[in-house]
Amino acid sequence: MKNAQNGFTLIEVMVAIMLMAVVSLIAWRGLDSVTRADSHLQASTEQTEVLLRALNQLQQDVSLRAGIELALPGNAENPGPAPGTLPALTVRSSDSKGFRLELIRSAANPGTGLQRVRWWLKGDTLYRAIAPPQDRYPLPAPRDAVAVLKQVSDVQVRVWDTDKGWRQLSGNRQENPLGMEISLVRETPQGVERYRQVLGPLN
Repeated sequence: MKNAQNGFTLIEVMVAIMLMAVVSLIAWRGLDSVTRADSHLQASTEQTEVLLRALNQLQQDVSLRAGIELALPGNAENPGPAPGTLPALTVRSSDSKGFRLELIRSAANPGTGLQRVRWWLKGDTLYRAIAPPQDRYPLPAPRDAVAVLKQVSDVQVRVWDTDKGWRQLSGNRQENPLGMEISLVRETPQGVERYRQVLGPLN
């Protein structure tokens, strides 16, 4: 009688190795897919956080704006207020000139006066500049621009009109609107993203 052989044949070993290779490949693809999804989610979360910080800052600037009626400063001959008023908020939005918002707001530290703030879109970047606070006119111009939001392809503004409701700004300039709706479009690696921020009532 022939002695019984122990162990695996060459074919069985090759089949086992092939099965292990297939399982390893499936596991690697699954891990790679999870890693890609995690990276995509992390990038999207970071972009959303940057966007929310920018919109929250814009809302804070508008909420701290000075009173609607700001008396223009006088001069040496007439130290009293000059005729007319200075708008606390001015906004412009058009396809040719882009988005621009200028306002006068109370300083973050109470009692330190007022400061001018400017927001504008240049290229695909939304910028913000702020001037140091001052308790007398003329207020210094905003400086040291900071890029607050990138990948912005368009910013459009609608203002609230008591008689006509929401009205699109088409190259016009609006002073002290009763309400604003800012629509923002971003071109991100995840695709086109659209956001809308309503500010108001501003009275």
